[in-house]
Amino acid sequence: MQLDTPEPLQVDIRMKVDVEQKGGTMAKSGEGNLSVAEERRMLSHQVQILKNDHRVGEAADGTLILKELPQDQAYADYAKTVVVKENGARAKMFEEKAKLEGKSEADYAKEFAQRARESSYPGEWIQEESGKWRKK
Repeated sequence: MQLDTPEPLQVDIRMKVDVEQKGGTMAKSGEGNLSVAEERRMLSHQVQILKNDHRVGEAADGTLILKELPQDQAYADYAKTVVVKENGARAKMFEEKAKLEGKSEADYAKEFAQRARESSYPGEWIQEESGKWRKK
């Protein structure tokens, strides 16, 4: 059996990928009925990449803050979008959880921020309750 050819082999692959949401409906940007937990789970990898790159940090009010804007415009736009989406999902979560636990949204957000500081990895940006930023 001969395994070599006088000319390199060329393979032409054309592929179409359709992304579908749970339930089989086509996903459209900005639309969908994802739960807050699903939304945050889908963003978690992107958020962690920005944390690892020291671009974002956990603020004392429970929000994610863009600490350092990337110089590359496309990456900067991506980072801003991830932060806005994550903070939107967090705001929904604070509202839902606060109602369930009979607390104010601000109190729940403060507790969330404390847990986020505690679970942050070494080198990630965190904001102390005093307002001071530091790397853990």
